[in-house]
Order: sequence, then structure tokens, then C-alpha cells
Amino acid sequence: METLYQKTKIISRVKKYYMPYIELLTKPSGHKLFMLLLAVLSMQAVTSIQHIYKWFLAPLSKILQNAYYYLLTYTSLPLDKFAAVTIRKAIGIIDEKLAKLPVLLLLDDTLQAKFGTKFECYAKLFDHAQHNGSSYLSGHCFVALAICVPVSVENTLKYITVPIWFRLRGTDESKLTIASEMIADAMKVLKDIPTVILLCDSWYPKGDVLKTVETYENLDIIANVRVDTVLYDLPQSTGKRGRPAKKGSKLSIYNDFNFTEIGRYFIAARTVMTNLFTNPVYMTVTAVNLDNHKGYRLFLSTIDHEKLYAMFSLGEQTANNVSARLSWLLPLWFYYLRWNIEVMFYEFKTFWSFGNYMLRSKQGIENFVNIISISYACAKMIPFADVFFTDFSDVSTQTTKYALGEAIRKELFFAQFVDFIETRHISLDNLHDFDILDFFAHSS
Repeated sequence: METLYQKTKIISRVKKYYMPYIELLTKPSGHKLFMLLLAVLSMQAVTSIQHIYKWFLAPLSKILQNAYYYLLTYTSLPLDKFAAVTIRKAIGIIDEKLAKLPVLLLLDDTLQAKFGTKFECYAKLFDHAQHNGSSYLSGHCFVALAICVPVSVENTLKYITVPIWFRLRGTDESKLTIASEMIADAMKVLKDIPTVILLCDSWYPKGDVLKTVETYENLDIIANVRVDTVLYDLPQSTGKRGRPAKKGSKLSIYNDFNFTEIGRYFIAARTVMTNLFTNPVYMTVTAVNLDNHKGYRLFLSTIDHEKLYAMFSLGEQTANNVSARLSWLLPLWFYYLRWNIEVMFYEFKTFWSFGNYMLRSKQGIENFVNIISISYACAKMIPFADVFFTDFSDVSTQTTKYALGEAIRKELFFAQFVDFIETRHISLDNLHDFDILDFFAHSS
């Protein structure tokens, strides 16, 4: 197989992209990891290791099927180091002109239904989305962390989302604890980035996650919070003796915010104090109907909108994307990018065989899911990391996957065909297929 990489173009470029992951393992394990990554990228659907082995791996190598099972089930793959490699690759594709724009971390969890009770961490879980008509789902809960980085596509600013790490939640584990550990590991790599913003829904801005956010000076959070979160005005100086008040009077999102009608929404924002943070935060309130209090939504930001606007005004390319008149909406616009992780979940489950794993152990499931994640990240970032694939920079991840998969399968076929001819000393003069001969002549 090593000669195959040297003979081909696409496969060698893909291997070059995967090399930082492969080098984290021993040579035999790294080789098997690359074969699995190549299979996930090349096959339209992956239903099991047996399926991958039968239709892709077996003809390419003498490695037995059980060796791949052993790699996934009994080998402690360094998923934290894999995540660090993905983050470094993501920040490495940021254009120099966009280097001062914030890097985003997207945090969320997703449920995966499984039929059968033999899977480790299998549980009956509350499903707020009610995809099957029931409020509960039997299967697994994955906590996911993704990174969203600014890139330039045809002179237009665009944030692309790349998965960093998936962790399977055990029955005795807290999602907040898992999330805080993942964020802390990510921030070790992002310590030199000027501004990192964590985006999450109303489940996560509490407990361990907020403690982790306060630990890092370059980490802020923009999150949806509960509408019953207690808000206070900024403390006012009274001129009296004694310790000044830390908070002002209590505020109501229904009466103490000045709303502006923008499109079909009423939106208001102001700087307030909360019990969540010791410092002031920027709070945005949205509503479709001001008379319907159940329709209000509350969004918290630890970074002020003026600071965000100053970042967008640094370069000519980004200055025209944000109007100064609407700069106070920037925290809400950034929160809108949190939806990218929901799109990523949909793509994983629809096009990348996310839920088709048949491994039973927690370690095996996490290893398999994160191998799919690395392949997805490859399809997302390789157009920016390798100029050879630049044409795919503005297409869907699935389009890139199918194009790469087709090219890889063709290269494998022709490389094997040449090897078949060479090993049997068959002369090309005896072959009558002119098109194939012409292909070999031009490729050489």
C-alpha cells in the first residue's frame, strides 16, 4: 500500500492532511487509522466495521477485520490530542486579514436513538425535540464541541464550522462537567487567540461551564438564558459613606427595556448586572409580540457590542459587512451562528452514518464517532488547507465528500489494475483497450 500513496495524487494529498493524526499513534495503528479515515471519506454509507472491511478495506490490505475492531474497542485513541490537531488546523486556515476577528466555540448535545439494550451507556433520555412523537428516546447522548472560524470565500467573510470532539455521556456523568472539560482542553490550544467566544443554548450557562469561562481572560460567552434570570441595573453612586452597592435596582425585561421593531421582531438591549457574573453583561431581549410574555427570549453576552464592532472595523474586507447603526445587534448575530452546530448534527446523521455504529463499548463508540468527525472536518477544511481543492471552498461538505470519494476509488482501481499487470508480467501490447492505455501514457 505504501507504493500506492506514492503513485496517486488525491490519496497522497489526503494522507498529508491526516498525517498529524496518524503520527500520534504507533506505525501499525496509524496505518489502520488512515485506512478507516479513507474508508469513511470514500464510502457513501458506513453501516459497520464489517461493512467497511468487506467493501473497502479487504482488497487493499492484508490486515484482518479483527485488527480494526481491536483498534476501536481496546485501543485508547488520544481523542483529546486529535481534538487539539483539529483546532490547530482550523485556526491555521484563518486568513491573515481576519486574524483579529473572534474564534467561536459551539457547544451542544445531540441524542442518537439505538435499537437494542446491549450498548454501554444506553439509557432512556428526554427528547425536547420530540422527533418520533414521544418526549423520550432510548439511546445515547453525545456532548459535542465545534469550532467556528472566519475565512474569506470570494472576498466575502464566512464562518465555517468544524467538529472538534464528541463525548458519549455516561449514565452517571453530568453534561456540564463533560462540557467544561472539553472547553478547558480546547482553550489550551486557543490560549494565544485574542478573542474566543463560546456559543451555547440555555442548558449550559451555569455551574462548571461558567466557572471555566471565567478562568480564561480571552474567553467570553454568548448564550440563550432563561427569561426568569434576575437582572439588575448598573450600580449608581449615592455619595453616601460605606461600601458601594454591587448592583442597582431590579429590572424587568417587559417594562425596563426599550424595544425597536426590526423585521418581524421587537428587539432591545442594555448592559446589566446578573447573579451569573460579577461583572456587567450585555443583555438582548427579543419578542415577536410584546403582549405575549411567553414569546420573550433572553440572550446574554459577556463581550460588549462596541468591542465586537471594533473588531469588524479593523480591515477593509470586514468594515462593509457591519453597519454602525446596527452594531448593537452583533451579539445576537453571533448567537445566530450557534445554529451551525445543529446543521452539522443533521449532516452527520443524514450523510455521514453517524448513528450506524454497531460497537457496544463506550470507548469503541467514541472512537468510531470521532473518526467520522475527523473525516467530516477534512471535507470541510481541505479546500482551505490545500490549494489543489480550492474549487470546493464554497460547496457543501457532502459535495466535497462525494467528489473526493469518487476520485479516491478511481485511483485505487487504476493503481490496483497496474499492480495486477506488473505482478503477472502481462505486456501492455496485448491489451486492446486504447482508452486505458492512453490514460496510463498521460498519467506517467
